[in-house]
Amino acid sequence: MFEKNYETMFGVSQLRIKNMNKNFNSHFVKVNEKIIAYSNKKISLDIEEGKMGFCLYFFKLSRLLREPQYQKLAEKLLNDIYIELSVESTKRTAYEIAQIGMGINYLIKQKYVEGNINSILGNIDKLIFKIVVFEKKPITYRINGIIPILYFVCMRIEEQRQGSDERFMLEELGIKLFNSLYQSLDPGFYDEPILFNILNYKLPQFLYVVSKMYSLQFYNYRITEVIGEISDLILSRMPVLHSNRLYLLWALVHLKEAAGCDTWDEQIELLVNRIDYHKIIYKELRNKDVFILDGVAGIFLLLNVLKNTSYPVVFDKTFFRRRIEESRIWKDKEFAQSLALVNGFSGLLWVYLDLIEL
Repeated sequence: MFEKNYETMFGVSQLRIKNMNKNFNSHFVKVNEKIIAYSNKKISLDIEEGKMGFCLYFFKLSRLLREPQYQKLAEKLLNDIYIELSVESTKRTAYEIAQIGMGINYLIKQKYVEGNINSILGNIDKLIFKIVVFEKKPITYRINGIIPILYFVCMRIEEQRQGSDERFMLEELGIKLFNSLYQSLDPGFYDEPILFNILNYKLPQFLYVVSKMYSLQFYNYRITEVIGEISDLILSRMPVLHSNRLYLLWALVHLKEAAGCDTWDEQIELLVNRIDYHKIIYKELRNKDVFILDGVAGIFLLLNVLKNTSYPVVFDKTFFRRRIEESRIWKDKEFAQSLALVNGFSGLLWVYLDLIEL
């Protein structure tokens, strides 16, 4: 229904966005048509490639553009997620369920939806606990899957009352996940990938989730031991790619802020002074590398977060906007085939709207 009525609901004239050029406005309309059609299909529920990512995208558009019809689309997707999860929860992995939980947490925190966060996410907590503790095959304990699960568990611990049964259960789960993760690390874990990719470079992800866990103050003696054990391996590395330097800097700054130690100060200073975002954009990334996963949008998000820390890397927003607009990806014969939030056009447009003045 939604895709058929798109032109009526969002006529091109209604989508004229301040400071968006005519050609890009046309791209915006076409991508949204495809997203609406695709998001109503039987797809995964996660943030990276599934319905939760599209749900977040449309809630974002509804607020930025003050367009209530986008909110209706987002609310429909959120309702679909609740229904599908309740009916098929046993078919979902902990990795997918954790992403659904993170999405709902974001919507509540940003006041897109209302409700008691612990009441709404309580069933998600129990599902993840059951899957992780009782799974027969240790599928969860692959690095790709375990880091976001641990991060979600940390988010949930943060919302619990000290001394409560719910907090104790989640802390024990966090300890189990952390130890399993650390035991799975091998020497290659610390190496940077040949190309920039936020999912393939594991070290920054690990350091970031460690910083989150440390800030919760329930397993710090063990985390301190682990940091001490791996510090030399981290301090001895200076990534070749400026993009990977930026990613590592982002993680180390968060760890420093959480742990309050000066172990990383010299390396952080080196990284700050050896990052050239122009070189990243024009030499390390290909012209069509513009998505969050491995391109311009991901670089902008990292820089944007760092600007609010003690170690900003100065950059020009208009430079990123121009780089996205001039990408040949808009002229690709298979334009808008990848629509996902992390590795596709919905995430790219999310970032682009942050780059222009609405």
